Amino acid sequence: MCMQLQQQVSEMERFLNDYGLQWVGEPTDHEDSEGRAASEDSKKDWMTVKKFWKPGDSVVPPEVDFDRLLASLKDLSELVVEGETQVTPVPGGARLHVLEPIPLKLYRNGIIMFDGPFRPFYDPSTQRCLRDILDGFFPSELQRLYPDGVPFKVSDLRNQFYPEDGLNLFPGEGRVVGWQRVRKASDRLENSGSRMTAEKFLNRLPKVVIRQGEVVDIRGPIRDTLQNCCPLPVRIQEIVVETPALAAKRERSQESPETLTPSLSTLRIKSENCEQAFLLTMRPEDTVGDVRALLAQARAVDPAAFEIFSTFPPTVYDDDALTLQAAGLVPNATLLLRARRAPPPVREARAGLGLDPGPSAE
Repeated sequence: MCMQLQQQVSEMERFLNDYGLQWVGEPTDHEDSEGRAASEDSKKDWMTVKKFWKPGDSVVPPEVDFDRLLASLKDLSELVVEGETQVTPVPGGARLHVLEPIPLKLYRNGIIMFDGPFRPFYDPSTQRCLRDILDGFFPSELQRLYPDGVPFKVSDLRNQFYPEDGLNLFPGEGRVVGWQRVRKASDRLENSGSRMTAEKFLNRLPKVVIRQGEVVDIRGPIRDTLQNCCPLPVRIQEIVVETPALAAKRERSQESPETLTPSLSTLRIKSENCEQAFLLTMRPEDTVGDVRALLAQARAVDPAAFEIFSTFPPTVYDDDALTLQAAGLVPNATLLLRARRAPPPVREARAGLGLDPGPSAE
């Protein structure tokens, strides 16, 4: 609108110039008196003085009347019923959308709408947004996304100064190279669903962002792309296998919890299709044959139908008499299962080498 009015004024000035006329505006005395009145009333801030916005005005961070701003936001929120269903246009049609309040954080030096970014008070778009609110209107930048208005969920942080050039803390979990924390089987079961799903990923993204005064939807296009192109990952089902060592540990903890627990080995063994992971708590003196028998019982298959192996180092544990301590599977290890590979017949192997398949006395 401002650019349109400027263009209109330029056309009118050119029109007057064609007839030798020039627009001089209001009398200078009136402008000086208005400037003196504004300078004398130093207590009035930029939000309370009514005047038209001009390009290049808002250069110095202004003072904000937070009480009046909060009252205006409260009045606007009461005009809209929270939880009301509205029709939202989407590419190729429309869908029903439950109206949720917009989070708005008020800092000493700016605001954060939705999930960001930070908008300082000296930014012209922020000043236009707040001026609309103080005038009793919903921000014009939200008109396309919320044509009937939207409630606000305001966080009053006026006593805090948002660091514009500061770095946010790293939100992830710290890890150390070359060291891995050993977790119990129960802990792994509780955190078995900690893998990030598509919905968790979308929840971490901002709903919308404001760019050049326009509201841009973020989650919608990404959700459509994930549903159409990227299938959701298959969640691994973790199964705790009942072992003698696990039963003895449970009884010992119930009878005397203060008793020291002997060292045990925790094995995590993935199935052939990697859709299941079996958790076994074993003693170091248990053998590979004991592990094989427990796995066969839990899976209801023949013990000779599968092999137990590791990828690093590549090793096949086919010696059932080998203990876990001797095999290097203490205190914990991650193993895999695969179908047992049948060895090639001896006669075919000898024939392939050009040897006589049968013994000869000569």
